[in-house]
Amino acid sequence: MAWLVAGALLLCVEFCRPGWVVFGVGGGVMMAVGGYQLAQKGAEWGLVGLAVCWVALAVASFGVWPRWVGWVAGVGMPLVCWRMGANAGLVLPLVGATWWLLGIAGRALENKSGLK
Repeated sequence: MAWLVAGALLLCVEFCRPGWVVFGVGGGVMMAVGGYQLAQKGAEWGLVGLAVCWVALAVASFGVWPRWVGWVAGVGMPLVCWRMGANAGLVLPLVGATWWLLGIAGRALENKSGLK
């Protein structure tokens, strides 16, 4: 699980500073290794639950779904990760970084499209 979280945080650095290819590639590789390790431990359904939470967070942050769906997914991510055997110290930075990046993306979309 640590590989998955570290990879997600490296991808956050890449999204904040586009063009730093090393962070994006390293984060992607680390997330792939972390996902493979979890799949080897029999956590396939946990990975599916984590992916559903990420998608729900993304869709809610862009205003397609109500905001409460994003809050439910934000609470669901640590629960799914805890169920897979991760501790809260690993999961909370992942949830925080996801909310932060999606909030930035949602505000950028509003500014670009003129929606408020």
